[in-house]
This record gives sequence, structure tokens and C-alpha cells, in this order.
Amino acid sequence: MFLQPYSWVRHQARQPPSAVLAAMETQLPWYRDKSIRTLLFPMITIYLTQVCTGYDATLTSNLQSFARWKKDMDYPDANHRGLISAIYFMGCLVGSIPAAYVCDRWGRKAGVALGQVFTVAGALFQGLSEGRNQYMGSRMILGFGIGFITCAGPALLSELAPPRFRGPIVSFFNPVWYLGSIIVAWTCFGTSHMEAMDKWNWRIPSFLQALIPLCVLCVVYFLPESPRWLVSKGRIDEATAVLAKYHGDGNTDDIAVTRQVAEIREAIESAHEGVTWRALLTQKTNLQRIFIVTIMVLMTLWCGQNIITYYFSTILSSVGISGTTQQTGINGGLNIANFISSIIGAFLTDRMGRRPLWMLSYISMIIIFVPFIALSAVYQEKGNQSAGYGVIVCLFLFDIMYNVACNPLLYSYTTEIMPFYMRSKGLALKNVIGQVALIINVYVNPIAMQAITWKYYIVFLVFNVGWLFLIWMFFPETKGYTLEELSSIFDDDASTVILVGEKALGEEENTTKGLAEKTAYVGLV
Repeated sequence: MFLQPYSWVRHQARQPPSAVLAAMETQLPWYRDKSIRTLLFPMITIYLTQVCTGYDATLTSNLQSFARWKKDMDYPDANHRGLISAIYFMGCLVGSIPAAYVCDRWGRKAGVALGQVFTVAGALFQGLSEGRNQYMGSRMILGFGIGFITCAGPALLSELAPPRFRGPIVSFFNPVWYLGSIIVAWTCFGTSHMEAMDKWNWRIPSFLQALIPLCVLCVVYFLPESPRWLVSKGRIDEATAVLAKYHGDGNTDDIAVTRQVAEIREAIESAHEGVTWRALLTQKTNLQRIFIVTIMVLMTLWCGQNIITYYFSTILSSVGISGTTQQTGINGGLNIANFISSIIGAFLTDRMGRRPLWMLSYISMIIIFVPFIALSAVYQEKGNQSAGYGVIVCLFLFDIMYNVACNPLLYSYTTEIMPFYMRSKGLALKNVIGQVALIINVYVNPIAMQAITWKYYIVFLVFNVGWLFLIWMFFPETKGYTLEELSSIFDDDASTVILVGEKALGEEENTTKGLAEKTAYVGLV
């Protein structure tokens, strides 16, 4: 059987302490570390791509309140609105597969750049759309570009980040999605008052989707390439230079740099170059990884957060908060609270560890769900307004605790459990599973809510108990190791690769210098 409980894996394949992290222990804190400050440019650039994703993903839901948009879309009914929303997710699903190939063949930078090109094209097409079909075509193109962004961006971030800061750096990628959603909400709020130019009130926010991708395209050439990808192509000197610039303050002889280069080379040489989709989906150790990624994606999308978000505006209206300004303000406040809680979660990834953070989030959601269901039942059966206000409080608390783990860990945990040759494919698979789940949500949730109302929440309460059990049983802790070392958690055929002597420091073997004096441990990719 390919599944093994985490406790068993930890017992069988627990690694020795990270040699690379040990070499970095005496370095300055990040705010005084020149190489970390240098990394701010690629970090911010990649984060901006996810801000764009948040903008694109939530734009249509904001435009649906525009009278002119409804007219130009031929007054879509509920089915057509669902299709318009789902077509974006379909585009992301389709785009993720070629994105993985591009990232492995031509580099992570190429994937980022192509994502921006498709996003700009989709934004311009959307702004110029005349009718529903053209609009849907533009959303398909936008989703296709997002498939590239969400494959290439996290992979590049994780492979550039210094090991001791990898958790927070990669975990910040997804939380900035909320910045995009906040920007689009207030942009649409502003253009909705353009009564004299109502033809443009939904087109201006559509054109603005191209602004961030254009900025990224202007600077993407200056982004560093992944040192792991460079090593995989035999470009060792370039990889060393990148690691020295961002991890060693420009010093190619820095011990942390030399150890990482040796570790990456040994791991990639030990792996099977060009791992196929078939190998990803059939080999025992890879199936363990795929199982964890699949569960992680499903539990973040089928925990009740999506249905709660769907029901939020209805609850506000029913308790007397029906004004556009009031609802916009409360929704804006919820987005800000979600953003802050996800940022806090990103900071906690290394302080608490990934497993405790996952468990904290799901235990909290289960606890909050109990009064939420009870208050929802009282409110919907008896119309008790106080119960309605209690539901709103529970919604805020649930969303906050959801975002503590589910938002920051979604991409960072995927990049950590997937080795180099499978990282892009793993992110693509995560996207495919996620988009299918989102499409199901778009069509199933409204029907289920209408049919069984508050009782539908009980389904997600049961799901969350199941998700918590699976986290406890199968999710490994990834804190405290480099990307290469993490592979020994899954690879039971050889848990570690041991580099000895000068080779452990990234230098050539020298048999006259006592090779057995020093050791560094490297996990197989």
C-alpha cells in the first residue's frame, strides 16, 4: 500500500539536522542581511503576479452588480452566470498542463513571462468584449494565463528562497491574493458611480487587469532564474552566482552557498531527469505525495469556506444590512481581516511548523462550526435577528481561522513535498484538482443550499473532522530542512545521500585531506 501514516514515515526516514541550515545559524537577522534585502526585488515581482490573480478571480463577481454589464451580457440568468464564473477556472485548469512543461523545459522565468502575456491579452479582450460569448472567451484566456502564474511563481520563489526563510517567503505568495480582491472591490465601487459613462464603468476595471502584468513584463528579464533549474541544465557557475547573490552576500565561497550547490548537484544527479506524468502518477513514493496534495486542495475548498462566502451577502441583507455601501464596507472589512490573518499564518509557518498550523486551523473551524450551525438553524427557522448577528460573527471567525493555514500553506506546502523534477507538475496537478473542485462548488453549492438550507453545513462539519484526521495521520512536518533534504521523508529506497569531506563543502574531492572528516546530508530529489 502506498499510504503510510506520518508517524511511521517519521520513524523510518527521520533525517539528521540540516547541514545547510546549520551553516546559516550564525548569520545576521534578515533585516540586516544584505542578500535577503537583495531578494526583495524578485519576491515583490512574483508576489505582484498573485495580486493580479486575486484581481482577475474576483472581478466578475463584482461586475455582476453593474446594470450596464448585465445589459451587455444579455441579462444572464443563474445558469449563464455560473458558466461565466466557471469558464475562468476551466482556463486555469487547461493552462496548468503546458505551464508545467514550459517551466521544466525553458525555466521558471519563462513560465512567469508567458503567464503575463496571456493575462494582458485576456484583459484587453475582456475590456473590448461585445456580448457574452466574447466576454467568456476573454475569461478563458485570463484563466489560461493564471495557470502559468500559479505554476511558475511558487516554484521560482521556493527555489530562490534561503532555506531558513523559505517558509514565510513562499507562504506570503497566496495571501497577497487578497490585495488583488481588495483593489478590484474598491475599483468597481468607484467606477459604479460613473453614471454619465456607464458604458465604461465595467470596462475600465477590465482594462486595469493588464496594468500589473505589463509592469511585471517590463522587469521579468531581470529576475534571477531558479538555481535548481540551472543546475539541471548543467549551468553550475550561473547557479552558484545566483545562490551567492541571494544567500551568501555575493561570496561564492560562502559555506552555505557551497553546501547548497553540492546538495543540489548530488540530488539532481541522483534523480531521473525529465520525470514523466506517468511516473508521477504511478510510483509508490510519488503517489504518497499526490495523495497529500489532493487532500490538501480538497480540504481547503470543501471545508465550508466557499459556501459561507456565498451565503454572506444573503445573511447581511436578511438582518437589515442591505445597502450597497454597508455591504461593501463589511465585505471590505472581511477581506482585510482575511489578509491580515493569512499574513500572520505565513509568519507562523516556521515558528509553529506546518503540521501544528494545519491542525490549529481545522480544530478552530470545527469548534466555530458548531455554534454557526446552531445559530443558522435558529435564524432560518424562526427568523431571530440576534441569531443572524451571531451567524455573522461566526462567519468572520471562521474565515479568519481558515486563512491562518489554508491560505499561506496551499502553495508553500506543495512546493516542499514535491522534489525538483516534479515540482512544476505537482503545482499543475494542484491547480487541476483545485479548478475541478471550484467548478463543482459553482454548480453544486447554490442547489444544495436551496434544497436543504442550513443542514448543508453539517456536511462540511463532518468533512472537517475527516480532514483533521487525515492531517494528523499523513501530513509530514517540513520545517527545518532544505528542499533536497525533504525528499527523504518519502523516498524509502534511500533516505539520504551523504557527501563527505571537501565535497560536502561544494569542492572537488581531495583524497589527501581526509575525506571522512566532514559530512553533509542530502535528501534525494
